[in-house]
Amino acid sequence: MKHYSRAMLFTACIASTLLYAGAVPAQDAAPEPVKCLWVGTAAHNEPIMDDVLRDIGENYPSVAVTVTENIDDLKIENLKNYDVLLLLQIKAENGNPPEEVKQGIADFLKGGGGLVAVHFAVANVQEWRDSIDIFGAMWVNGKSTHDPYHEFRVDVADETHPIVEGVKPFTTQDELYFNLLMRPDMHIIMTADQERMGHTVPEPMLATHYCYNARCVYFALGHDVKSVEPPEYRKIVVQSIEWAACRR
Repeated sequence: MKHYSRAMLFTACIASTLLYAGAVPAQDAAPEPVKCLWVGTAAHNEPIMDDVLRDIGENYPSVAVTVTENIDDLKIENLKNYDVLLLLQIKAENGNPPEEVKQGIADFLKGGGGLVAVHFAVANVQEWRDSIDIFGAMWVNGKSTHDPYHEFRVDVADETHPIVEGVKPFTTQDELYFNLLMRPDMHIIMTADQERMGHTVPEPMLATHYCYNARCVYFALGHDVKSVEPPEYRKIVVQSIEWAACRR
């Protein structure tokens, strides 16, 4: 595993308990960073996340990321050490993770962990039937598709949501997924317009849902290095991790 975190917290010790009225309370210690296990740095077998991870490690002290490519790290014995699981690509044979991995992710969510699924994750494990309920979306071969890689604008559908605090509409270059199988209860936060057959459809780019009462995020963007360059992209990823951990 690789660790992308900074030594950015000061340790505060409180020497005594307040025993009488009128005493001045000590200031609260800074919260520990959200511990995030990040699975996969490649989409479609092209490494894309090195600069994103470096940026998070240097500029976002609220999050401490551990990166792995090892599918065995998705067993509950390891997952219980983290607050949030971020999935970009699971290296599962034939698109179907081992039962221990499936159960590990379920147990992690049941235990209060959060989840963020990014871009290729929803296409990566199509043979895992229950992944639609966990990730919120699923790419279905023969149904789901996208236009050729191109530049498009990403709009904010819910300006009040904490994940998009400080995020304005932005332009990116990416694959604009559409016709995915999606949970009907997804809360849509960001969209991008897809033109087809003479009409415009605002396709979901960022959405949230709950699984086992755990907070889960689906973020559709992140095809290649160019796609993850916008500063808004990195901010959304970090704030998705924070929201999934109940920190916003």
